[in-house]
Parts: sequence; structure tokens; C-alpha cells
Amino acid sequence: MLSFRGKYARVTSVTADFIWTLEIHLMRRIQPDGEIFCNFHELSRVVQEIEEQPSGGESGAAASEEQPVPFVLPVVVRSRDENFPRTCRMCFYGVNIVTSDGLAYPSRCPGVFILFDEIHFWFIWLELKYLFLFCRVQNTFQNVEAPSPQAFLEMLSNIQSRPPERSSF
Repeated sequence: MLSFRGKYARVTSVTADFIWTLEIHLMRRIQPDGEIFCNFHELSRVVQEIEEQPSGGESGAAASEEQPVPFVLPVVVRSRDENFPRTCRMCFYGVNIVTSDGLAYPSRCPGVFILFDEIHFWFIWLELKYLFLFCRVQNTFQNVEAPSPQAFLEMLSNIQSRPPERSSF
């Protein structure tokens, strides 16, 4: 399930053993140039820098329609499916949060969320050096309508135009 909450998108998968939540920070863009993905250590460094930044300050711009750029999977990253697109549109910092009955606390694992096209998006879980595939469901469900790709891009543009949110403690 994909949902949007302010400056974040969330992908949730529930299985018999785990609740797997991918939190995508839509204001923490990673430029998807081919060079950064060729070098796993450089990609890890960029993600670590974002991870260490204060949580209150957001950086980067919200997504807008962009032309696809070449995508090369780092050599050390594995994937069950080698038939992935060779270009991507956008990349964002993301955190994979795994909750299970056997874990006292949820496990937080930073990585990179990659939007390939209107149907495919992937997450590179850096700690495992693994690429996970997600696809837009093409089936129709009674009384349910998924947002269109245009609505997705409009939502991201609206995030950029909003004034910063103030929080009080």
C-alpha cells in the first residue's frame, strides 16, 4: 500500500511474520546520475550524510516531471530480478522500518527509493546490499481507485510550494 503524508510517502507491506514499512522522504532528493550508482561506497556516503542531518531541516526540492537518466545498479547490490529498467526518473532518501513479534524495537535501515516509471519503483536496502522491487497493481478492485501518475506529480509539486511546517513541543 502506498500512501502520502505531508513531505513523506509510505509503502507498507504486511506479511505473516513482519510489518515492513518504507518511509520515503520526498524533500530529501538524491540526484540519480549514473556515476553515484556505479560506486556503492559513494552512494552509501550520500545516504549517510542525509541520515546524519538534523531531522527538523529538510533539504532539496520536491519532485517535478523529469527526463529519465541512465541507471546502473552497483555491482555489489543483488536483486532477484535482473530485468529492471535502465533509466530512472527520481531518487529519494528512504528508511525501511521492519517490525516483528520477535524484535523488541523496530529495525531502521536507510536506503534509496528509486522511481523508474509510473509502474515500477525500487528500494536499495544499503545494509543488505539488496534491491527490492515494487510495482503498481494493475488489477482493478471494486470501490477503489488508485491516484494517477499526474496526481502523484501534482502532490509532490504542492509539497514544494507549501511554507515550512512549524512544530511545537
